[in-house]
Amino acid sequence: MTELEGIKKSYNGEPVLRGVSLKIEDGEFISVMGESGSGKSTLLGIAGGFIQPDGGRVLWNGRDISSLSAADTARFRCTEMGFVFQSFRLISTLTARENIMLPAMLAGQDVKKVREYMLFICGELGIDGMLDKYPQKLSGGQQQRTAIARALAFRPHTVVLDEPTGALDSAMQQKVMQLLKEINAEGTTVIQVTHSAAMAAYGGRTVRIKDGMLCG
Repeated sequence: MTELEGIKKSYNGEPVLRGVSLKIEDGEFISVMGESGSGKSTLLGIAGGFIQPDGGRVLWNGRDISSLSAADTARFRCTEMGFVFQSFRLISTLTARENIMLPAMLAGQDVKKVREYMLFICGELGIDGMLDKYPQKLSGGQQQRTAIARALAFRPHTVVLDEPTGALDSAMQQKVMQLLKEINAEGTTVIQVTHSAAMAAYGGRTVRIKDGMLCG
């Protein structure tokens, strides 16, 4: 279970999150909706341990990750969580293949097994012919699909996605969301942030955030 308890965050004295509490059960597919500036991306970053809250705490199966060191947080992410950033955050000096395999290698996983599943995921996302290209040689949509493959390839317990289909055409949006539904059906927890009601509908539960507070 993922629990966010009384999460607060401000930037330059301006409140972004105002005491948000949210519980996400293992195996859930939850969509967090909100307009730009509502705090949804900040909430997701805090849930994933990328942003430290000013108040409150984040529990993953009872473990308070908001109090972990930077090294322990990074280790936790490599073993438990796949994350898709809105800005993709691919490493420019690595090929698409190397970017996708990096979390598994850092976590010391069985690279052969991960590679087999990685090739399946990349085939599903239509990027299996682009794996030797560097990010700067990929389109925005291809970069986003590479980021999604990186998050899924090592079969994490939880996948956290920030606007995962923003750079994709409608056909590929549906393909990605159907893939997320399939891995969710196999037991992976999926948490996505989106402003799209159509994308949110793929989840089993939708919560809305407005002005830094949950409103339903």
